[in-house]
Amino acid sequence: MRLLAPVLLLVLTCGPGFADIVRVTGRAAVTNNDTDRAQRFALEDALYLAALEGGADVSGFSMADNGALTGESILLRPNSRILDYSVVSQGPSGHHYEVVIDAYVGTAPALGCAVRPAINLISGNPQINVGYTAPLWATEALELAHDATIMGLGATPQINVSARDISLATVGQGGSKVPAGFDYDTLMGGQPRVEASRSNLIPDTARGLHLSWHATAPGLQATTLTVTLQAQVLDPAAPGRAQQMTTSHVVAVSANTPWRTVNVLARKDAHEVAKSLADSVSAELATWLGSYACAPLQGFLTDAGTGRFRIDLGSRDGLTRQSLAFAEGHGQPWTVFRIVELSPSQAILSPMNARRAGAHLAGAKVRFEIGG
Repeated sequence: MRLLAPVLLLVLTCGPGFADIVRVTGRAAVTNNDTDRAQRFALEDALYLAALEGGADVSGFSMADNGALTGESILLRPNSRILDYSVVSQGPSGHHYEVVIDAYVGTAPALGCAVRPAINLISGNPQINVGYTAPLWATEALELAHDATIMGLGATPQINVSARDISLATVGQGGSKVPAGFDYDTLMGGQPRVEASRSNLIPDTARGLHLSWHATAPGLQATTLTVTLQAQVLDPAAPGRAQQMTTSHVVAVSANTPWRTVNVLARKDAHEVAKSLADSVSAELATWLGSYACAPLQGFLTDAGTGRFRIDLGSRDGLTRQSLAFAEGHGQPWTVFRIVELSPSQAILSPMNARRAGAHLAGAKVRFEIGG
């Protein structure tokens, strides 16, 4: 019976425990006069050596067969991050190709996401629902609150918000009582109605922001109004990166007396409630959107052909053709990926050294070191 038994686990910390500059040389053999391939492998080797300079995890296991030791294996894996690098020199050296790099290795400095491009959000028309027990002016209050909230988000760092007269609501959110499949336009005019796709309304350089407001009151004589807001960041170009949040607020309203029918008093209530809601909601949305804009640049690979993998990150997130991705977890050895194709919302990655890469990279988590 063959057994695998762990024999050691330790961390080498001879390298810098903080961010530092290291100079290393990577080498790769030139085969079949393919210097481009050798240059790529040598650069990958240099990056690997630079990562080891910042420390490494060393683990091992032994193989036993019926109690007899048959072999031992040691796994060496860098535990530091390459934050940036530059090529000092490169060129053939005998039958090899050498690349010398200066690499910034160690713990990422607290740069925030100031080095990342701002996120462009397109805000569509709000969705407003008011319960029958809510005051008659509640609809106006929510409309005012929505406009003030969007205006307030304009001061959020790393976020650019623009309002457009478009609907970003998904089919079925409008609460229609018409049975599914019933098309009034087709019935009356013979031409089927075509729903406008949100992907046609939002370019792949931007995302959509859809706010849905709902107001209810415990009863007709209630002195409180509960307002629930559902906010959605829509990303048709990369649906997996869509986000949503929900928040509720209870605001006080004056009693429902006969004088409530006076328009001046009703408008006063509407403006006060709108201001209270906008002040609270804007702060919550600013924090949420700020976290979204500064989220780590990481994701999971999907297969895009032989030796090619897709990730839902692109130039709008700050990636360039020179950006490098590093594999994390998924039982993979340390692997460096280069960008071979880049669009605003997606990138196609390929391992710099396919021989070093794992056999099952689809589903592996990768990260880019760009702010955050």
